[in-house]
Amino acid sequence: MNRFEILEFVRRNTTAFMATVDGAEPCVRAMSTPHIDDNGLTFCTGTGKDVCRQLLANPSVELCYWSPQEKLQLRIRGKMEKLVDEELKKQIVDTIFTFLKPVVEQFGWDTLTLFRISSGQARTWSAENPAEINTVVYDF
Repeated sequence: MNRFEILEFVRRNTTAFMATVDGAEPCVRAMSTPHIDDNGLTFCTGTGKDVCRQLLANPSVELCYWSPQEKLQLRIRGKMEKLVDEELKKQIVDTIFTFLKPVVEQFGWDTLTLFRISSGQARTWSAENPAEINTVVYDF
C-alpha cells in the first residue's frame, strides 16, 4: 500500500483499535478517526480521559483498522503528536462528533484534545493471502 491507498483505506474504515501504553501495560480501545488528510490521521479525545494522559506520557501508538468486506487489516505504528487546531476541533464537533456539543457547551473547548499521527510504519495483512505481509514506511 502506498500513502494514498493508506488514506483511502482509513477513509473507508474509520474505526481503529488504538493501543497505547500505561506504564508497562498495553491499553487498547476502539477510536474513530474523524479527520484524515495529507497531514495524517487526527483523533479527538477528552482531555481528562486515560487515553489522553497515556498519549501525553508516551506518544507511541499502534492503530489497527479492519475491513471485513476487503478481508484486509491495516496496522499503523508511530508516534502521536498533540495538535493545537481550534478550527479543526470545532469542525470535528460540528460535523462528526455532534454528540460532544453539550459537553463543549458545559465545559469549554479545552475539554477536548486532538492528536495526530503523521509518520510511522504501516503493515497490511489479507485474509485472502495470509502468508503475505506488506510493510511500508510512510510520511504524510
